[in-house]
Amino acid sequence: MGKHNIPKMSGISFKIDEGDTFDVINPEGEQIADLVAFTQADDDEKFSQSYTRYLSSLRVSAGDSLYTTEGNPILTILKDDCGVHDLLYAPCNEWLLDQDRYAGDAPGGCRENLWLSLKPKGFDEADIPDTLNIFQKSTVSEQKFMNVHRSPAEPGDTVTFEADQDAIIAVSSCSAASESNGDELTGIDVVVPDDSTVHEASVLD
Repeated sequence: MGKHNIPKMSGISFKIDEGDTFDVINPEGEQIADLVAFTQADDDEKFSQSYTRYLSSLRVSAGDSLYTTEGNPILTILKDDCGVHDLLYAPCNEWLLDQDRYAGDAPGGCRENLWLSLKPKGFDEADIPDTLNIFQKSTVSEQKFMNVHRSPAEPGDTVTFEADQDAIIAVSSCSAASESNGDELTGIDVVVPDDSTVHEASVLD
């Protein structure tokens, strides 16, 4: 297995075969990572937030599966140190980061970084679905507002995924400079099988 660091405001993509595993690690704590997945057999079949909420759980953790737009499991969580992840929010992007609630001047967010990492595989930006927001804590208030809170992830917290089918994965280190990512943006580590080819990309390049 090979460890790859995703610098802040960046993303990577890689292929993984059915039965193989990969880890997403929070090296410094309090940093959100966004994840998308596509089947290798059909790029149009991809991870679905809504079907995962319906078929699995609103609060996924160890033992839960992520489902595709066709209702098929694509990834299963084998191990989860944090146990807090989000299936409600869309990935941050350029126009979201322009809002006053965020600090910093990133020219793009997770949506752009996920796409740029997948671009060598022929993906368009419109192909990027809503994400599994790993290590993100979100709640719904009695007034029906969604709220995001400081990530509870501690340094070294790890989520291990197993591929339920041959898949293409992309992971980004969230670019939203706000309390949800702690006091400052940091990187994310991903451990993938040795034979996986990893593509790295960033809106900062």
